[in-house]
Amino acid sequence: MQYKRIGDFLVIRLDEGERIVERVERTCLKEGIKSGVILSAAGALKECTLIFRRGCQRDFREHLEVVGNGNVSELEGKPKVHLHIAGGNDSRTVAGHLIEGVVTVFCEVVVQALHGFEMKRAVEKTLVSELVLNPYVLKP
Repeated sequence: MQYKRIGDFLVIRLDEGERIVERVERTCLKEGIKSGVILSAAGALKECTLIFRRGCQRDFREHLEVVGNGNVSELEGKPKVHLHIAGGNDSRTVAGHLIEGVVTVFCEVVVQALHGFEMKRAVEKTLVSELVLNPYVLKP
């Protein structure tokens, strides 16, 4: 992984075998970014876990060319990535909330830090009882 920060912009290049969500969260923590917008994520994954809808999560172990966007918020004092992706290959197209993805070749992520307000997440108990797999709601 390599990254560069210029002002409020963070450009991250992830390499073969790196985990997108883990690396972006770790880099945001290092750079002190707890509220931000993921302007773009573009690259390729060799495996990932996606949530499609309430109670529906699936693992993929195949090459997917992906694009996505989302945000960075604070959960329990640390950066929390909320990233949705669309990806495809010669046999399928998928889209959903990315739990985690492992890069193949490379993936580029651009984050813009937000200032002047805090974006925080909290567990929403009603979503847990409804079996929502990602029950962390934004408390802007």
